[in-house]
Amino acid sequence: MLLNLKIKNFKSFRNETVFTMLSSMQKVHSDYIINRNISGNNLRVLPMAVIYGANASGKSNIVLAMYILKKIVIEGNLDSKELESYKSVLSFIRDQSWYEPVEIEITFSTSDNIYRYGIHFTNVDVYSITKEYLFINGNEIFERDKRNKIQIPINFLVKKGYIEKNEEDFANILLKKINNTLDDKKLVISGAINNLVNGDYFNEIREWFTKFNVVMNANDMDFQQKDLETIIGRDDNEKKEFGRKVFESNSVKEIMGFAEFGNQEIGFISETDKDDLSMCSMYRIPFKDKELADSPYYISMIVDSELMESKGTIHLIRLLQPFIDVLENGGVIVLDEMDASLHFEIVVSLIRIFNNKELNKKGAQLIFNTHNPIYLDGELLRHDQIVMVEKDKDTLTSDIYALSDYKLCPEERILKNYLAGKYGALPHMDLEVAFKHILEGR
Repeated sequence: MLLNLKIKNFKSFRNETVFTMLSSMQKVHSDYIINRNISGNNLRVLPMAVIYGANASGKSNIVLAMYILKKIVIEGNLDSKELESYKSVLSFIRDQSWYEPVEIEITFSTSDNIYRYGIHFTNVDVYSITKEYLFINGNEIFERDKRNKIQIPINFLVKKGYIEKNEEDFANILLKKINNTLDDKKLVISGAINNLVNGDYFNEIREWFTKFNVVMNANDMDFQQKDLETIIGRDDNEKKEFGRKVFESNSVKEIMGFAEFGNQEIGFISETDKDDLSMCSMYRIPFKDKELADSPYYISMIVDSELMESKGTIHLIRLLQPFIDVLENGGVIVLDEMDASLHFEIVVSLIRIFNNKELNKKGAQLIFNTHNPIYLDGELLRHDQIVMVEKDKDTLTSDIYALSDYKLCPEERILKNYLAGKYGALPHMDLEVAFKHILEGR
């Protein structure tokens, strides 16, 4: 479970800022809370959070920080293709902070351990790690300083029973060798000290980040349906490499039946076994001859869904399998503008699913940002599940705060007060004046 994300000098967040999934002491909707005792710590964790703010307030920067960190950890270094396009634009660039390192720290839990991992790296011209550290259950495992040197508490080193030397001397020899070969772009947790510290920790960290699904643009996602059944295509026994196959997904059929998107069926096409799936719409065409109207046979028309379906339908189908995965296996799913093109009732259903322990049995978490105030309903979300992002007009720095910071009464009319500007994080712009100037100037 994600517990905290701390960022500093990242995009619009110049000052140290914490985004938390730890719950407040609010008693309303306490049944939403994920309660876990991990390594002696009683955790009360939110299953979901919705981030609000004006355009360019910094909402997407929170998601981007998670996305960047995941890519760095999974690839194990700063020479990632995903990072290439962000060079010199991750730092706060409006003052001298541009020359200071980007700082990202994440705290998360597995079934047995609480991890706090942080990395600082320069962002001007060439990426370079200036600090890296890891704590497990409150104990420091290692720290890498700006001189690119690692320090590890001796009591966390794996004992080498076959070495007949002083354990501390042996550890120092190993650390010296590692420090001499340490790359300033390669992460320590990617393997540099796996032979010194219990490797199970690093496997657990990597597994957690694998389930940390951060999506910056759902339109770039491939269709990931797993419950596919072939309905048209070659016989696999023929071992042909090429030949179109059309599949159906039971989960997609279930969703389409409830969502009432139309009388069509949704399928997926692949030209070869190595191709990504493309979505298609399948229609039954009636026979022109009325005498054949009751025939069990029919004509099937298969069309590219991009030509037939709404953006909302395609968007929902893209997200369906990731949602199923996280609910079945646990993990975190974070989406930038998840509700783009989706009807608000669909989003409300998803919110209720993650807040419902009978459906969300593995403690999965959902985080997304939005402009739609319709979710600001005291019956739908706890106050600490509503996060606001606001940018200071003078310094242009972003800040985060939860609605629970206002210590509102349970019957607070949140939606009305938000639209009235009581909680901030609301755009105040009158485009009529701008358009008046534009049109009059022509």
